[in-house]
Amino acid sequence: MAPYRIFFSHGGEDTYIVKQFLRPKVEASGATVFLDAGRIEYGEDFRKTIFAELFGCDELLVLLTPSSLKRPWVIAEIGAVLVRDKRVVAIRYGPSEGELQALGILSLLGPISLLRMEDFDKYVEQLTRRVAEHCHA
Repeated sequence: MAPYRIFFSHGGEDTYIVKQFLRPKVEASGATVFLDAGRIEYGEDFRKTIFAELFGCDELLVLLTPSSLKRPWVIAEIGAVLVRDKRVVAIRYGPSEGELQALGILSLLGPISLLRMEDFDKYVEQLTRRVAEHCHA
């Protein structure tokens, strides 16, 4: 059985918190996590790698911060996964819901509820259950 794959979308300024704190918790669930930071070599067609990873992922985890909201690729990655009808989990860390609404992010996400950073461990518990179900399917 193929592993349950998470594509972790984030802004460049958020790489440290993602790599050091959030990714280890997600990987503890048994899921495989793709981060573009440090995985794509100079001169490589990064779009090809990103699209392949988005196509193969089971779930998109996106960290919505002031940094990531300035990154057009974050919006593109959300759209690519939504079109494939995959699960999107959006973590709000910094921007208010009003700011996300003004930027059109909430309308893009639709009925998806936002995850607050303080509830991240609850998300990991739910993810662990999905990973186990995936492995036993």
